Amino acid sequence: IVSLALGCSSAPAQDSYERDSEQELEAVRRLRKTLEDSCESNSGSNATYGAMMEAVAQTPTCFGSKFELEELVNGWNRLSNATREQYFTTYCPVVKAGVQECLVPVEALGRLCMTSDAQRVEYPDFPMYLLPQVVDLLCEGHGEILFANNSKSPTKCFENYFTYMKQCMRNFVSETNAKPRGEFAEVECRVLERSRWCVLDKLTNCGNGDLIKVFDIPYRSVVEQTACRDFIKQS
Repeated sequence: IVSLALGCSSAPAQDSYERDSEQELEAVRRLRKTLEDSCESNSGSNATYGAMMEAVAQTPTCFGSKFELEELVNGWNRLSNATREQYFTTYCPVVKAGVQECLVPVEALGRLCMTSDAQRVEYPDFPMYLLPQVVDLLCEGHGEILFANNSKSPTKCFENYFTYMKQCMRNFVSETNAKPRGEFAEVECRVLERSRWCVLDKLTNCGNGDLIKVFDIPYRSVVEQTACRDFIKQS
């Protein structure tokens, strides 16, 4: 009886999830088409979008050539207060150099796809903008942020962060109607704000709310460069 009741009560939720997923996929398709059109319009070439996507696809190979991935991962999995100084001293310079070298082609092509206003407003959540700052944040104090709140599992919450992001922003594109950042009004800003609170709650429950600083790298820039600065108070 309990199983039947749970099955019946969960059916509408599943249908709703599928509808939300379809809605989100359609919003992503519209966003992709907008980006393709923007690349052609602003660069004057219909080949720019394809070149940018190819450059993005090549970044893992580029990074893989800069260091021994298995050693990097093994060291990460064994990270502790005893090993953190050596680990970050060894890998931070290498990773930072890789970020600069491997993302420069993507950055250059990405900027071709944008107007000057779009570069100011849209660029803050592009990977080539985010990754160097995220690396700097993680490397600061030999991974100090990972060990905040005396975390016994320093890498766990950071690894979960991307899952939390996906969960909290699953419907972000559709809820904001795939609007460019420059067209955000209060409704879209509140969606962004709720997404941040959702991520923060999950990180806090995981044991390291300080990792919200990773989310705040693009979040603060978007708020400051859009109408959201009139609706969202930042500390």
